[in-house]
Amino acid sequence: MKNPSDTTGGHPEKFISQDEHRQEALLRLRHQSRFAAMLLFSPWLTTVFLFWSFLQDEPITVLALLPGLVVAIYLQQYLSGHLASNHRFFEEGQLFSTLGAANWITLLRAGAIVALAGFLPLAMQSQGLEISNGLSWAPGLIYLGISLADLCDGFVARRQGKETELGKRLDIETDAAGLLVASLLAVALGQVPVIYLLVGLAYYPFILGISLRQKSALPVVALRSRPYSRIIAGCQMGLVGMVLLPIFNPPFTFVAAYIFMTPLLVGFLRDWLVVSCRIKTDADQQAGLDHWLRSLMTKVPIVLRLIILVGGIYSFIDPGDYRLPLAWQLALSLCILAAIVGFMGRSAALFLVLLLGSTLSPLGTSFFSGTLFVSAAALMLSGTGTMSLWAPEDRILYRRNENAVMKSRKVP
Repeated sequence: MKNPSDTTGGHPEKFISQDEHRQEALLRLRHQSRFAAMLLFSPWLTTVFLFWSFLQDEPITVLALLPGLVVAIYLQQYLSGHLASNHRFFEEGQLFSTLGAANWITLLRAGAIVALAGFLPLAMQSQGLEISNGLSWAPGLIYLGISLADLCDGFVARRQGKETELGKRLDIETDAAGLLVASLLAVALGQVPVIYLLVGLAYYPFILGISLRQKSALPVVALRSRPYSRIIAGCQMGLVGMVLLPIFNPPFTFVAAYIFMTPLLVGFLRDWLVVSCRIKTDADQQAGLDHWLRSLMTKVPIVLRLIILVGGIYSFIDPGDYRLPLAWQLALSLCILAAIVGFMGRSAALFLVLLLGSTLSPLGTSFFSGTLFVSAAALMLSGTGTMSLWAPEDRILYRRNENAVMKSRKVP
């Protein structure tokens, strides 16, 4: 008689080995990677189709199509070459057979980066995208959307319990490609100095140098992530998104670019010295430079807040010819006061930067507005430090990034 508990239809049960399961999963992942290729290359093909007549009149601008094509090819090849890492950390044998929602969000961001690169030919030709007001807003809004979506893929992966090695690597590569394309576009529009391209390019010689050292059997130290470096990278994405909007122009965008790029490039240099064993570090991978910078950063916020205090007092004692509207006076005063006392100081500094750097600002490019702008921009990066009334941004930023660091340290 047939056993009632037999669910195999009377046939011997078929066992699938781990290797067979892995091969089947890889086959399905390769099939999905083809759809990913369509997602990545469609924006580039759309750009060529829409602007072909324009490009025929200006053949030299055809070269500006190359960054978008290179990004699409690079990210597609990276995805295809790392499908075997679509597993949880330390669970190489348990390969997911689908990319998952989080990776698709990352790929949507990658497709948007390719679309953003499509504005390069127009930027090189029109110097400001003066074709229409609506079009001039598109690059900034697209990149800000890409940056905000960066918060979603990790959240979705954690909620679904599918934090994978592939997702982590793909997210990093997408962020790097996005910053490179956005910095190229910002330079082409004349919003930041040409040297700012170092920000977009810094990641690639860094990983190339590590790869060359490994191939040459030279020692390489596994780099530990640092919360502050992640915060600086996030601020960089926010800066580029804002300067791509048509309401911010030089010289403020140039000044902000120099202020923001300095700690990022210094961080890359520091990390290279660590991974290439050129400087010694302690058990927490802290070098002498780190201790010196930490000591310096306890003093810098106090100095910046004092400068803002003096600027605020001066604005009331001698308003000069500013004649600010009442709404601007109130907004400016509240931001200055909050920055001075350290009440949500980073947020206050951000609003102060937006108020002073906007083309709508009645203060223009005076010495007073420039000094306040530089101090506020630096305060955004440093935080308000000691004797702050309330600094919830610091707790949020460092808690989030410290959690990411701890998870990254668990990964070999």
